[in-house]
Amino acid sequence: MRPDTLGILGGMGPLATADFLRKLVELTPVTSDQEHLPVLVANLPQIPDRVAPILHGTGADPLPEMRRIRDLLIAAGAQAIAMPCNTAHAWYPQLADCDVPLLHIVDATAEQLGDAKTVGLLATAATLKARLFDRLPVPWIAPEEAIQRGCVLPAIAAVKRAEFALAERLLRPAIEHLLERSDRVVLACTELPPVVARMPEIQASCVDSSEALARACVRWGLAQR
Repeated sequence: MRPDTLGILGGMGPLATADFLRKLVELTPVTSDQEHLPVLVANLPQIPDRVAPILHGTGADPLPEMRRIRDLLIAAGAQAIAMPCNTAHAWYPQLADCDVPLLHIVDATAEQLGDAKTVGLLATAATLKARLFDRLPVPWIAPEEAIQRGCVLPAIAAVKRAEFALAERLLRPAIEHLLERSDRVVLACTELPPVVARMPEIQASCVDSSEALARACVRWGLAQR
């Protein structure tokens, strides 16, 4: 297999994986189909939920299934792995214990912050509890609890039901709330970028973690050639 073959450990959720793959294609500088990165995609939504184990210590452990899929991708020829799900990075240390690089979504996001001195996070409660974004070089803030429970979490759930108009109505006040307190808002849940794309006047103030990871994957792939 080619040295620039990327494996995508996806399905968390399916729309986030499809959105990531679209960004990967759009961000790759090419003049023909043949110049794109070869990509192996495992879009498997049956991976157990990541939120409950982090928040409550309940539910099936997703790590064995994530490891199994990672190993399948590597066996199929993947020379690096990308995981377009922020919450799943709570298991990054265990998943990175392999023979190929696992690109970190927070590290990729850090490269897209520009001159921001502080950022707000739109994320699952599990991502916030796991403090995954402590890897950023700048401080981050979470929405107030009422906004998190009343807007952010219902918006994520609405995306999973493909109720995008509802998700947009819920996210708008949450983003405006964070922009009053921070320089930029990080879309730290990969379910959210397709919704924020419907709000171009707000999108410019946001950092898309999915797009950041796609950019990091393109840089990795081109460096292997």
